[in-house]
Amino acid sequence: MKMKLIAVILSVIFLMGVGGCMSNNNNNNKNDVSIKDLMMEHMSEKYNEEFVFENINTEVWTAPYTEMILSSEKFPGHSIVVYRYKDSGEIVDNYMDFYMKERIEKEISEILAGVYSNSKVFYRTGGRPVSNSVTPDISISEYAKATIIGLTLTICIEDPDYEANKDEKIEQLRKVLEEKKYMSSLDVFYVKEGKLDLINDSNQSEVLTGPSNAETVLVRGGFAMNDSFEFDYYKWRDIK
Repeated sequence: MKMKLIAVILSVIFLMGVGGCMSNNNNNNKNDVSIKDLMMEHMSEKYNEEFVFENINTEVWTAPYTEMILSSEKFPGHSIVVYRYKDSGEIVDNYMDFYMKERIEKEISEILAGVYSNSKVFYRTGGRPVSNSVTPDISISEYAKATIIGLTLTICIEDPDYEANKDEKIEQLRKVLEEKKYMSSLDVFYVKEGKLDLINDSNQSEVLTGPSNAETVLVRGGFAMNDSFEFDYYKWRDIK
């Protein structure tokens, strides 16, 4: 009789455990759905735009946020990252990085024209989500500050005299960026004669940094500004 009683008790405990796990799983699924809908609704209302859901990641339990990836017809081929912080419930995103691209490139192109006679610039999108205080009417200097690392720029230059003037020119550019308060991180590429017109936004990464980049690039420079707009990283290297 005693053994039967023990068996019954163990069976009840097992069933309660299974039921609890199933209940927790159901609750987690409900939470996942509600968080997804909440994040989607936030983005739609914030930007008055319909987004396409790509995926949501709640598996990394150590992360302080739930991450969702969206896409937009306005910026095809790009992934928009959205975070919802678990503690505060705040939802932030990097949509503005794509929104600001054209504006940043136009402004920097005008600056470059005063330093380099033949050049192009590409703003590298896809940075981390920024504060909700970043809105479409933000200034470029304030946006550069909000990104923490500054404007991430790829600059291509064609100049036969680059060996003699590259240090002078990059300092000239730094001073103009400082005047504008455009904190920046620069990848600078001096390219071979006749190659500049072949470089565009679609192929620039492969052409400039791919395995055959020596066919196009002569010298590459890396420069990162600190909060005082000085270069705390400064390096040139030949491409061979």
